[in-house]
Amino acid sequence: MRVHFGLLVLGVVPMLAQTPASKDLRLFYQQNCVRCHGVDGAGIDATGKKIRGQDLTDAAWAKATTDEAMVKAILNGKFFGRAMPAYKKDLTPDEALRMAKEVIRTAIKGKAIEPSKI
Repeated sequence: MRVHFGLLVLGVVPMLAQTPASKDLRLFYQQNCVRCHGVDGAGIDATGKKIRGQDLTDAAWAKATTDEAMVKAILNGKFFGRAMPAYKKDLTPDEALRMAKEVIRTAIKGKAIEPSKI
């Protein structure tokens, strides 16, 4: 019995490492959001030119925007995907909420949003 239990535990541990909570949302941001929101979330490109995405580092915008509104925009997009694509096929509602809280709300102008270093 112990051998079987040990094998069962060994089989479960790799699955635990792949849980949705382990998705690197900062990497997701780099791959999907930088073109409109910039490397730091400020909505400015490398040349200093304003790009089309919301400045996620704007304190007034952050104060006026709820996490729920951000989740809705992330999952459903904006203006039928023309202003912002929908990511409901790529992110779960929990992941979108984590994106709002852990990536967007912590964005700092001038500091790149980089993948987590695990």
